[in-house]
Amino acid sequence: MMTYLRTVSAVALCLAATTLTASAADPITVVGWGGTWDKAYKDGVWDKYTEQTGTPIVQEEWGGEVAKVRAQVQAGNVTYDVVSTEAPGMEIGCAEGLFVPLTPEITGDPANYLPGTLHECGVASDTWATILTYNTDVFKGDSGPKSWADFWDVEKFPGKRGVYAQAQFTLENALMADGVKREDMYKVLRTPEGVDRAFAMLDKIKPHVVWWSTTTQGIQNLDSGEVVISDQFNARITNEVVNEKKPYAIVWDAGFFYGTDYWAVVKGAPHEKEAVELLKWFSIPENQAGFSKLYAYGTGRKEAAALIPADWLQNLPTSPDHIQFGAAYDNDFWTENKEALEERFKAWQAK
Repeated sequence: MMTYLRTVSAVALCLAATTLTASAADPITVVGWGGTWDKAYKDGVWDKYTEQTGTPIVQEEWGGEVAKVRAQVQAGNVTYDVVSTEAPGMEIGCAEGLFVPLTPEITGDPANYLPGTLHECGVASDTWATILTYNTDVFKGDSGPKSWADFWDVEKFPGKRGVYAQAQFTLENALMADGVKREDMYKVLRTPEGVDRAFAMLDKIKPHVVWWSTTTQGIQNLDSGEVVISDQFNARITNEVVNEKKPYAIVWDAGFFYGTDYWAVVKGAPHEKEAVELLKWFSIPENQAGFSKLYAYGTGRKEAAALIPADWLQNLPTSPDHIQFGAAYDNDFWTENKEALEERFKAWQAK
């Protein structure tokens, strides 16, 4: 009898454990860019989702390699649920059917998004800008550069320039320095003459350039005084100024282009349905604002700006004060032309 009772009790305990396991929500695996970016999402967004729904979020880090998603989908062994991908990766992944299409029922009215921050298969995870920055210890008061033309003017503003060592971002800045309006940028760059014009501008400044290929390297060049003016990603400069008390200023009204990374649900994800629901929740302005309150990148929804403290909002490229000086990078242009233009840029740089 005791053996029977122990057996019954063991079965009951197993059934209870199984019931508890089945009723607990499975975690959703979200793959982002790591470091302080991931931390801002955890503290500002994902913890709130878990608190409201009971669904845990597991964060992983990657480098945006769409090939990893492709390999998982083709093998039928998908481990990612949601990934943040750069715009070219979004274009490729969506076209190949690697990502789940998102309807307005999920993301909300497209009219409520900034240009370039909503895609057929994705919703903006972050919106960043490539900006002009300078050392305020070198150019004091109101004496600093105010435009990309000033960036190119080494006589009026002497000193080395930091320039990102790739065609994308750099060609746009060169043409802004030559007077091309942001709204005309890709009309010009889509012509051979326009590309030649950008490289001709780069010829003028090349002897005064110190190249950087990582944000850390670019900041080190500023810190050491090797460069006094640089292009850079806005959140990195904000971090240096706010957290490290560095003497750098961002010249928003010089004009800038902004780019978007997108959250996408991987087709065939183990929790595909739940992942879509997560992005539906994230598409609410209050939830999008949670990230931008902690990290100086904007998100997609226009309404989110009103939910961010005014003093911190001034650090975001998507703030109402700054966005008037910005324009979206043309994802179609760079998807079509990036390989050829980067090859030309590397060859020109090596001369």
